Amino acid sequence: MSTAEARVRTRRSGSCRRREWAVWAAALGAAGLLFSIWPELDLMASAAFFRPGSGFVGNDYAAVRAVHEVVPWLGRGAGLLVPILLVWRRPRWLGPRWSRRLLALGLAMWLGTGLAVNGLLKEGWGRARPVAVQAFGGTATFTPALHRSDQCAHNCSFVSGHAATGYTLLALGLFGAPATRRRWLWVGAVAGLSLSLLRVMQGGHFLSDTLFSGLTVWLCCALLREAWLRLRLRALRRHAAARSGD
Repeated sequence: MSTAEARVRTRRSGSCRRREWAVWAAALGAAGLLFSIWPELDLMASAAFFRPGSGFVGNDYAAVRAVHEVVPWLGRGAGLLVPILLVWRRPRWLGPRWSRRLLALGLAMWLGTGLAVNGLLKEGWGRARPVAVQAFGGTATFTPALHRSDQCAHNCSFVSGHAATGYTLLALGLFGAPATRRRWLWVGAVAGLSLSLLRVMQGGHFLSDTLFSGLTVWLCCALLREAWLRLRLRALRRHAAARSGD
């Protein structure tokens, strides 16, 4: 592809990317406003799955507990795709398209689920999990979603790592056409929301933890795509300059 063709494609996809950024900003604003004016929504959502004397209903089901144990290992496995695809030769049967998709998934796991979600927010926000707050038999104080707290010291509630692993599936469409990106965005949303429900059922996270987890992953993936587009265009420009100098 020539530099001119790359520029045309970049302009055509520009409006789609701007719409995506606008939708993300609107979703962030709506979620922030909702949980700021109605923080009790978190307690109400968790209370729907809590039984006094026996705890959260999700822990009664072996399938739910199994998903809770397996999902982090799936995320770690996806993260291993980065060194595998970058250091070792890509298997011939994989093909360039799925090689790019899996590389995008691995990078999103490292940067989104790993660094932003588990590294920064969960370790730095200090929000206690539902099972630890006083409303559900714990000793910690409930904290609204967007308020930093000192009620948890490590591996805290805001935001959900399990939900983030599901949402990160949207990265499989990062390097594709707009229709491909939309399709995988929906796949990631369904996977993330499904895991979100399970974590709320277990008392592991509040509703807001899971929703802001999705917004965090979406942001990281969008930034990753922007960086990829700029690096790709720069490489094409260097290639065109080299050819013109021959």
